[in-house]
Amino acid sequence: MRAEDADREALALALKALAADAGPADLAGALRTGRARMWIGEGAVLATELAQEPEGPCLHVWLAAGRLEAVLALRPGLEAWARGAGCARITLDGRKGWARVLAPFGYQRAGHEIERRL
Repeated sequence: MRAEDADREALALALKALAADAGPADLAGALRTGRARMWIGEGAVLATELAQEPEGPCLHVWLAAGRLEAVLALRPGLEAWARGAGCARITLDGRKGWARVLAPFGYQRAGHEIERRL
């Protein structure tokens, strides 16, 4: 697949996955201002936001779309980047199924979020 086609596919996945309370303009604005970062893989896309918390920076995954295997393939790079940015943890909101899928990689439920301490 050509790089342009892969990028189009990733953006289409992201736009399709946006929740009702966030739209394409929200994603575009967050990317434009640098508040969000997009992780694109073959058949998957993630959008993350670096949040400042009392215990230090936290990388929050606020959008994940694509084939499960492709989404999981983005995890090692995401975690390495978060460590390099000084993040204390990675968080995401999601259904209970995500907690089960991510448990083997050190993620666990923490209140309404799923987190991994780094």
